[in-house]
Amino acid sequence: MASSDGAVASSDGAVASSDGALLISALEHRKKHRQQRRRSDLVLDDPPPVVVVSDLDPWTAWAYHPRTISVLIAGVCALIWASGALQPEISDENAAVNGTRGVWAMIAVFLGYCLLQAPPTILIRPHPAFWRMIHGVAVVYLVFLTFLLFQKRDDARQFMKYIHPDLGIELPERSYGGDCRIYTPEDPNKFKNVYDTLFDEFVIAHVLGWWAKAIMLRSLPILWMLSIGFEMMEVTFNHMLPNFNECWWDSIILDVLICNWFGIWSGMKTVRYFDGKTYEWVGLSRQPTIMGKVRRSLSQFTPANWDKDEWNPLSGPLRFVQVLGLVVIVLTVELNAFFLKFCLWVPPRNPLNSYRLILWWLIANPAIREYNSFLQDRKPMKKIGAFCWLSLANCIVEVLICVKFGQGLYPKPMPKWIVIFWSSTAALLGIFLAGWIAKLYVDRNRLVSATEVYVKKVS
Repeated sequence: MASSDGAVASSDGAVASSDGALLISALEHRKKHRQQRRRSDLVLDDPPPVVVVSDLDPWTAWAYHPRTISVLIAGVCALIWASGALQPEISDENAAVNGTRGVWAMIAVFLGYCLLQAPPTILIRPHPAFWRMIHGVAVVYLVFLTFLLFQKRDDARQFMKYIHPDLGIELPERSYGGDCRIYTPEDPNKFKNVYDTLFDEFVIAHVLGWWAKAIMLRSLPILWMLSIGFEMMEVTFNHMLPNFNECWWDSIILDVLICNWFGIWSGMKTVRYFDGKTYEWVGLSRQPTIMGKVRRSLSQFTPANWDKDEWNPLSGPLRFVQVLGLVVIVLTVELNAFFLKFCLWVPPRNPLNSYRLILWWLIANPAIREYNSFLQDRKPMKKIGAFCWLSLANCIVEVLICVKFGQGLYPKPMPKWIVIFWSSTAALLGIFLAGWIAKLYVDRNRLVSATEVYVKKVS
């Protein structure tokens, strides 16, 4: 028996020695990695992308030379001509017209400044100045939203007439769930409800929207979280917005399984196409044929390179919360579109809705790239990019407008089962994150304790 116990003790010692060696090796590797990170963290901010003019094609290098003084002189000349500064006696004396022209001139001057001097972003196609201009447009949109926030609801609705003359008139919201029958025998078209929904003009916009989201996010799990999440938002708020009152087959089959799926599938196909390309650009002057020059000119509107976004939401509790926050913000921006339409009396077919969606897509493209870089950055001191900050600010101010102008517009209370569902979801999410953090804490302490025991045995 003693011999057997000695053999068991010897075996346990060998196992402990092997585990201890692995633990010490892991700790040494972690220490070395931290030292390398400290050395790399001496530089707190990554330098912005810089276009080196000497590396550009001679045919297009002129477009990348700074023209700040020339643009300033041209802008001053345009202001003199538009304002009538040298001929005040013939300028329009209508105060309303002068005020409108002054506001648009003010916006044009600010955008001209942004075109030349705004901070660069990580996107450089088709030209860095284009994204500097979009940065300026995002700031103008934020200022406009802030102005609306300080108005009364009725005044804001009437102010929208200055943006588009057809606004300022109360319009009924369209409900898609009035008649949910698939088969209507009394109608000449036996499937009229399905036909009207399927061939609605917003179906194409729906598919294009999900294609655009796939281009931005480049993650299939996140896209499907957004797809299912938005349908849940429609169910949650259909007591407030008639537009969210949809039939079950419209919500599940046409939206999720057809439109959303096709948009996500085509978007991810586009992502894989750009991901698999070899990015070795040849200048326009070096293209031997006319068609080659045309293709190279058109390719200027495609990405210069393609980054692989690694979200990794299951790598840790903090990353999970960060990715979940991205999903919540995207869903909030989408919900804001419907609440803003309802509060400000903007009909669904008004072009302002399309302008807002296009603007948000242009802002979100660099914003999501900046946010992903922010998550991947290991530096101790870091900040989110300008587009990311502007996106968050615009989203928050839109929510504030919806909350302020929505007072008294929603007489129906939220159904009790929805309150219970989301309260339970929040509680389960909190328990899940707490358990995850506790498990990591226990595993870390166990690793440290095992290492200390082994060190004592060795010493």
